Amino acid sequence: MRRLLVASWSVIALIAALASPAYATTASLRTAAASKAATPERILSLSASATQMLYTVGAGRQVVGVDKYSMWPADAPRTKFTGYETDAEDYLKLHPDFVVFGSANPKLEGQLRALGIRTLVQGPATTIAGIYAQMEYLGAITGHAQQAAHAVAAMRRAITQEVAAAKNAGKGKSYYIELDPTYYSATSQTFIGAEFSLFGMRDIADGAAHGTDYPQITKEYLLKANPDYVFLADTVCCQATATSFGHRAGLAILKAVRDHHVIPVNDSVASEWGPHTVEQFIALIAGVVKR
Repeated sequence: MRRLLVASWSVIALIAALASPAYATTASLRTAAASKAATPERILSLSASATQMLYTVGAGRQVVGVDKYSMWPADAPRTKFTGYETDAEDYLKLHPDFVVFGSANPKLEGQLRALGIRTLVQGPATTIAGIYAQMEYLGAITGHAQQAAHAVAAMRRAITQEVAAAKNAGKGKSYYIELDPTYYSATSQTFIGAEFSLFGMRDIADGAAHGTDYPQITKEYLLKANPDYVFLADTVCCQATATSFGHRAGLAILKAVRDHHVIPVNDSVASEWGPHTVEQFIALIAGVVKR
């Protein structure tokens, strides 16, 4: 096994989630919206991204519990659950009728279905459009299709404004986003990369993909790529800072270090594709490239 055992939780959860389907087809959207009887009344969200979406589309009152990693909104009914429990009976005290996962867990899903509890897996979106589709799907299935449409339109406007305000300042600039100190990163084919792509930025991890969208690069590769910007998404798990990054052996010569373009960010930007996190991160990127 690669060095995932020492990687941050965000990296582990994210890579595990890649096999999860989004289940946001046009047909299923229509079916969910048309089926009033299917509207859930007690939702358990075991995905921080889904939690953000549920509250954004107006389904917050139906949420009876969220996983321990759901930090937004602050008043969501947080539990100790992770979505990787060994027995679905752990969830029954909340009496859920609908459980949302951020990555596939066939055992738990099967146990819940056997108990008559519906489940949904919404894995990481790979594009901004994919995020919108997941929001619309959750809106439809929870009885808030119109509110979801409004939320998506508002999010689209906010992102468009941030990108326009940057005035192409990031176009052609290269970047490296660090998911943990062992140099795991994300390519432009991920939801993280899609955010940078809005500004025309170039991901140095693309050249090291080799069949995965979350490759582990080497220090030598990083030095050769010499990115214009470095974003540290391991500030929580691993206490990474711009100073500690610059003090790593050999990294002081990097352009991003010399230009003071090493940007610490919350780890959530690498593991949560919910609207709150995405909008905040896009605004941060816009602010950084405009400096």
